Amino acid sequence: MLAPHAAQVFPQRPPARMAAACYLALAACAAQAQTAGPPPIPPAVAAQIDALVAEYVPAVLPGLQLAIGKGGTVLYTRGYGAADLRAGVPMTPLTPVRIGSVTKQLRAAALLKLQEQGKISLADPLSRWIPEVRYQPDPTIAQVMGMVAGIPGAVQDPDDLLLDGMPAVLQEPPLASAKLFANLQARGLFAPPGTAYDYSNAGYTVLGRVIERAGGQPLEAAFTQLLFKPAGMAASYMEGRQARPGAAIGHYRVKPGDAWRVCPELNSGFDAAGGVVSTASDIVRWDGALKSGAVVSAASLARMRTPATLAGGKAAPIGMGLAALGGPDSYGAAGQTVSFAAANASYGSGYDVVLLANGSNTIGDAAYPRFVLAARIHNVLNPGAPEPVPALPPSGGVIDVTPPVELLTLCK
Repeated sequence: MLAPHAAQVFPQRPPARMAAACYLALAACAAQAQTAGPPPIPPAVAAQIDALVAEYVPAVLPGLQLAIGKGGTVLYTRGYGAADLRAGVPMTPLTPVRIGSVTKQLRAAALLKLQEQGKISLADPLSRWIPEVRYQPDPTIAQVMGMVAGIPGAVQDPDDLLLDGMPAVLQEPPLASAKLFANLQARGLFAPPGTAYDYSNAGYTVLGRVIERAGGQPLEAAFTQLLFKPAGMAASYMEGRQARPGAAIGHYRVKPGDAWRVCPELNSGFDAAGGVVSTASDIVRWDGALKSGAVVSAASLARMRTPATLAGGKAAPIGMGLAALGGPDSYGAAGQTVSFAAANASYGSGYDVVLLANGSNTIGDAAYPRFVLAARIHNVLNPGAPEPVPALPPSGGVIDVTPPVELLTLCK
């Protein structure tokens, strides 16, 4: 029984014409191998990754969507837990999930693309495009993008200038542009432009109006044309005023162990700052397109990654929608809404790890350290050159938090 197998494995030398055909075929295969994408993730490695996720789902999160990629190619994707706990709907790799402030890097790329097209300059004063707001001195578009414009944000004004109480922030219709602009003008700047940093959702909301005016089309149409189509993000869209069927339901609780609640989400007035709905696989495609030059130029990407220099020579903590992670050439962004928590980690090794969760809580990363999980997943994939794992939050145990009473009255 061994002889036939040996003959099949080690055949006799074929005739010359047949040999030439075989050599041509081998050359073609070699050329195809050179142009082929990265190899898929082996089952044993995938099992290690699934075990890492199992530390958080379902104990800490109702559901999580994961995608791992390289160069825009999705190598592994999976949904864990529930997209809707009460209805018993499972999370799948195709479930649309809100990405929160990961939207901001798309917003920055859209403005940089408009600059490449000659429709705007990041050196323009904000008042050129938003004459309803006239600060003295006037920040530039670039300073608003880098969150160094002096517009109050999370530290200086927790209401982020959208004001009018929690219901106005969470429920439709959104605050009208005229009211937002009036609030911005009335509050003024907390520091001269370029001298101080504050994470400002209001600033990025205004940048959405800039995109509409400079590009001459509604925000979602601008995103579709400038970003979604070039990046191959067929599953991505703006949330808008009406939630689309099939999307993941967000879940909220004050701290681990509490019952999950379903709460109103940030209204469509925040679409410019955090309103994109996507899938983890689409964000992998976005990362690949961004780094390959399919969306913006290499110079524009470098600008997105570079923090502004503040007074005294200190650098801002993030660039334009992107923040440096621990390793060389590693950048990422987090997204947090009332009920969703996203992480987009793009590592210098070439691997991209995207985590989209449909659960959130008042203590945030103390319960679910997103970039810790992302780095651990990366290090399973790339053990020879591990990414530094961020330090765990200092209070990893039970944390005494003040329940957000106004929010909880709107939840069910």
